[in-house]
Amino acid sequence: MKITQVKDPAEVWPHFYEFCVESKPYDFCSFKSKILRDHKIKDIFAELCDCQIYSLTGTEGPIAYYFISVEEINIHLHFAFAMSNKAGFSNKKFGLGAYELFDSLQKKYNKNYTRGEIARIHKAESFKKWIEIFQKRVIFLEDKEKTLVWCKRNRMSVIFKVVGANKTTEHLMGKKSEMGFVRKGSRTIIRELFFDNKKYLFDEKSVDFLVDRVLIHGYLSDDKENVGKIALEFQPHK
Repeated sequence: MKITQVKDPAEVWPHFYEFCVESKPYDFCSFKSKILRDHKIKDIFAELCDCQIYSLTGTEGPIAYYFISVEEINIHLHFAFAMSNKAGFSNKKFGLGAYELFDSLQKKYNKNYTRGEIARIHKAESFKKWIEIFQKRVIFLEDKEKTLVWCKRNRMSVIFKVVGANKTTEHLMGKKSEMGFVRKGSRTIIRELFFDNKKYLFDEKSVDFLVDRVLIHGYLSDDKENVGKIALEFQPHK
């Protein structure tokens, strides 16, 4: 396999159109009106053409495409798709191709991580489960875009630094913690954090991707039934 940058987006268009019609990643891909559906697909493709486009190619030709931009603190994956009916395609190849691309771009532009969002509506939950099973270098941050973050290491490893607190949690200001287990419900994410070798449970409520950093807001509880508001800065390992 090899990854190359696409110079002419026109070569990607027929594959993108076919993927949208068959896989229905956006809600408008299910419009009954073909004219309206095709118009929306063309519009979204035109927006994606502002990105750098990369192809994953095997001996049988292109098998996947990735739409990328470079931001101040990270690489941004705007969209990716694979032609799963292509000879030689596999989920493993698709994932390994993504890692190879992200690693090379993070090194080239001196970024610590790559982020992307789950844009699809159709089969979004099954896609998330596939990510969780096969992509061990990914962490989910449950903001409104359902953001994914890929780190440099073989497994996702991050630091959470306390940058905001109330009276209950102010003793932790400036401290850092690595992440333990993660427990997910239909509407909740609970992360196990350790500060000074003491276990806390963090109930994640919101995520803000700012120009220069990522902040996660929520409630932190200890083993003595103390609960307080807290803001954490998300810091993937370099």
